[in-house]
Amino acid sequence: MPRRSALWIVKNLGLLGLYKGASACLLRDIPFSAIYFPTYSHMKKDWFGESETKKLGVAQLLISGAIAGMPAAYLTTPCDVIKTRLQVEARKGETTYRGLTHCASTIYKEEGFKAFFKGGPARILRSSPQFGFTLAAYEVLQNVAPFPEHDADDLSGLNKKAGILHGAGLGDLSGDMPWVRSRNALKIILDLDQNFGRAKVKPTEEEWKRIRGLGGI
Repeated sequence: MPRRSALWIVKNLGLLGLYKGASACLLRDIPFSAIYFPTYSHMKKDWFGESETKKLGVAQLLISGAIAGMPAAYLTTPCDVIKTRLQVEARKGETTYRGLTHCASTIYKEEGFKAFFKGGPARILRSSPQFGFTLAAYEVLQNVAPFPEHDADDLSGLNKKAGILHGAGLGDLSGDMPWVRSRNALKIILDLDQNFGRAKVKPTEEEWKRIRGLGGI
């Protein structure tokens, strides 16, 4: 089978041809992430005991990522089979699939349920080390170059600059930053004038007296 370039795909299938099978990719990648990241977090915290005071080594991160990739890769194999069948050009005599449901139903009728797990072990051998190295590299680089909000010195400086917010009873900003930001935003919203954005009408002399607490004088 001749190799197809991106230019050939655009010329023969149009620009949308580059997105053929995109829905099948989402069908595979969303469940994969839903399985992988909770499993990865569980491995780090419950198996290796990661905490605020205990940081894991590179080997432990690699093992956590690799093991988490095993169930994620195998359980999403049916979605990967459908994606591959939709994206690969059908050869002479092979079935041409019209969409996700047609592809799934045709595979089941012609090849049986086991066909959905073809290549499952091979996916484990590929995805498990791949995501193990990916997440380990991410964790290591995050520790080498932390984000500004994770820097204790930056947080200390932020606290010093936020005297007004401290005086308003907003507490210490060195805690959970998303929670603090949400709380601060809520306070700002609640402090907004109820007439904000409305056209202002010049009050009468009687209204001025009431506003200033001079009524009845």
